[in-house]
Amino acid sequence: MPAQAASAAPATSYEAKFRVWRGDAEGGDLKDFAVEVNEGEVVLDIIHRLQATQASDLAVRWNCKAGKCGSCSAEINGRPRLLCMTRMSTFTREETITVTPLRAFPVVRDLVTNVNFNYQKAREVPAFVPP
Repeated sequence: MPAQAASAAPATSYEAKFRVWRGDAEGGDLKDFAVEVNEGEVVLDIIHRLQATQASDLAVRWNCKAGKCGSCSAEINGRPRLLCMTRMSTFTREETITVTPLRAFPVVRDLVTNVNFNYQKAREVPAFVPP
């Protein structure tokens, strides 16, 4: 008797409209993209899909994908957010999602900013010594 295949519910996906800042320290502009979004994804997942399918040279920094390191900080619709912690479900399907580099730091390229200031200040803070 042949085994029956389990019928899984179709994954919910849609095409989202993204505006992503492309450029460097000299200047740049927002570029429009349409990218597939699947249920449960975060903005960083979509940026990775964008890199894989339409903009292989898009520069974005990320490390832990767990909201701990802050490497993927960017502005999403004008608000500083972590790309790895911002769920796509917080936006409507009709909404255009704009992703730009943090304006508090100098731009290196695309979504990557120069955060050396943070590391410099961290070195200046004395280490904690328990009493």
